Formats: sequence, C-alpha cells, structure tokens
Amino acid sequence: MTHYDPIDAALGPATNPLGPWQQRVLLYLRALACFLLLKTVYSWTLVCGIWDGQTTRFETLSLAAQSAVIWAAIMNPVAAVGLWLGAAWGVVLWLVTTMVQIMINASAPEGVGSLIVVAVVETLLVAGYGFLAYKAAREMED
Repeated sequence: MTHYDPIDAALGPATNPLGPWQQRVLLYLRALACFLLLKTVYSWTLVCGIWDGQTTRFETLSLAAQSAVIWAAIMNPVAAVGLWLGAAWGVVLWLVTTMVQIMINASAPEGVGSLIVVAVVETLLVAGYGFLAYKAAREMED
C-alpha cells in the first residue's frame, strides 16, 4: 500500500520519485505562481489607485487595458494556486488566462506599450513551459 499525501495528489503518490525534468517542470510552475502573484499585486495597485500618477490612473486607461488589468487581478491568483500545487487545472487556467490577456493586449489600440511587453513575456513563458513539458513527457517514456 502506498502512502497518499493530498498535497502531492496532482503529481501522483508521494512515494513516486520525480525525474529531473519533472522536477524542473514543478519548479517552473512554482516560479510562475510567484510571478502571477506579483502581477496580481500590481493589478490591484492599479485598480485601487495606490500609485496615483498620470500614467498609472486606472480611469485613464483604455477599455482594453482596463479589461486586461481586471482580468489579471481576478484570474491570476486562482491560477497561481493551481500552479503552485502542480495541478493540471492550474496549468489549464494559466494558459487560458494568458491567452485571453495576450488577445486583449494585442487588440488594445493606444496607451498599452507596457501591456505589449507583458504579452511578449507571457508568450515566452508559455513557450518555456511547452519545452519543459515536452522534455518531461519524453523522460516518462524512457
């Protein structure tokens, strides 16, 4: 009988050792979770008007930029929890959230220069996850 640990339920039983690439995927997901939490804090500072400058006023942002900020403020912490746990739903939610944010950022016509940078960074993060997941899947086949 194997020991069941609910914390590791998404990754499999606690007695199954993870391979090197699987460990890298888990560390990457946890780093992404921290990144999403930082983005969440930044989003809420914009919404609440913590930094009340001319370029950071939520009311002056375009509707697309406001949509992206609110989407990030609500969805990113939920996805971060799933990523930290290594749960499949966390990865799916992160990918959906990222794709929606990239589409919103790409459709925003004015005043979203920093959002385009975020969209590029998130695209690179998705590509990095794809590479690591591919290597981890190949490792499991061997």
